[in-house]
Amino acid sequence: MYILTAEQAAFFAKVAELVFLNPFGLEREKADWEVLGLAPEGLGFADRLQLIEAKLDREFKALERQAVFDIRHYQGKAEENLRLAWLFYVFHRYRQRFNGHINAQKQAGDKAIELAFARELMGDFEQAGFNPPETAHYIALLFQVQRAFTFIDETVSGDCPALYELRMRLWNNIFTFNPAWYLNYLCGRMEDFSLLLLGETGTGKSLVAKAVGCSGYIPFDLAVRRFVESFSASFKAINLSEYATGLLESELFGHKKGAFTGAIDNHPGLFAKCSKHGSVFIDEIGDIDATIQVKLLNVIQERVYSPVGSHEKHRFEGRVISATNRPIGQLLEQGLFRADLYYRLCSDVIVLPSLSQRIRENPNELPGLIARLLRRVIPTPDDGLVAHIESKIRATVPADYPWPGNVRELEQCVRRICLTGTYQATPLAAAVNAAEAGFRAADGEYLSAQQVMQNYCRFLYGQLDSFEAVARIAGLDRRTVKKYMELDG
Repeated sequence: MYILTAEQAAFFAKVAELVFLNPFGLEREKADWEVLGLAPEGLGFADRLQLIEAKLDREFKALERQAVFDIRHYQGKAEENLRLAWLFYVFHRYRQRFNGHINAQKQAGDKAIELAFARELMGDFEQAGFNPPETAHYIALLFQVQRAFTFIDETVSGDCPALYELRMRLWNNIFTFNPAWYLNYLCGRMEDFSLLLLGETGTGKSLVAKAVGCSGYIPFDLAVRRFVESFSASFKAINLSEYATGLLESELFGHKKGAFTGAIDNHPGLFAKCSKHGSVFIDEIGDIDATIQVKLLNVIQERVYSPVGSHEKHRFEGRVISATNRPIGQLLEQGLFRADLYYRLCSDVIVLPSLSQRIRENPNELPGLIARLLRRVIPTPDDGLVAHIESKIRATVPADYPWPGNVRELEQCVRRICLTGTYQATPLAAAVNAAEAGFRAADGEYLSAQQVMQNYCRFLYGQLDSFEAVARIAGLDRRTVKKYMELDG
């Protein structure tokens, strides 16, 4: 057995602690400087990481002067800290190549592809004394860490306090607030921890759900040198507002051939398509009616479901992520949403910040957002174009404008300025006094019941972009909704 010097033991202990810190948290920067043994110098995350990698490389090479580094040469606390420090070290050596695999897998889609550098990585683990099951587990874990960091960083970009908090919360949702617990007890066992995303329309709930859903633990198969499934295939999503109640049950639970008119074949639903390593995302969950709520509760609670037209029991092993822009507390109070279902969905509840909150906390959020939105149509927008669009927004949009459509509205604002050179900010009807805007015409006359319902249906359709969703909320059939939508003002 080999013995570490006091200085080596202290260094590797600090690195081991670093492994379990949230990379988006405020404690991480302080810990980085402690590992480096330097006073804070104002360096960014990437620069600090580069210094830590260099120091780790020197320290492990110093150990290898005694003999080739082998984790089995150590025991007790030294072995525990060296194991974590070596994993941190090898992860950062391969970090860019893991990113390359993420991009390659995105291009390949749902079919898992071979990890191009698997032989080299597996060789490093073998040389360091890790057995095959450990190697497979740690490769899966390292890839999960890189996916989670990449997807959170790409999805939630910005510099206001609300976004700092959101990034931290998402990381904790994937690895828990205590990653040591995750590593020792919960890795690959997160299916019982649901996530409910709340926030106004246009705040990016579906993007956040995908970032979390694509960041789960996926085992690695050493024999074929690939993960057992693609991370893109591990995430399945449905927007409930897109389906009429009759079709929704089939889309969620599937149906058997002949279950109803038009069921000419077996149809797998959302839960059947999700693997035990995956997640389902149920968007607009606040809009579903009571009968579907009961069936959904049974799936989440009992982990079994039956396709429409069948008594067969199928097991669901994935994780549930759901979202709504409706006030969930109000729905619970009014009896429109079952409390028992809510308590099955809310292992963690994360509220996404509105655009107006982000700009209020940091006015400099706006140019960064404009640049990111422009990159969706222009790969490399120059600073001049970003500045021009920002100046147009500030000239035409009031400083206290609430941005009711959030980032989705800002995206259309940017596009409209590109097309027309200006943007006319128009608050939603919900933001106007209902007594004046909802029940009176422009000339001050009271509206008829038909006109009120017409305005209401048009408002809902503008929010939901779905006749079925409008019909469900307004308590009308789809044909009646279309009739109101087609009436002349």
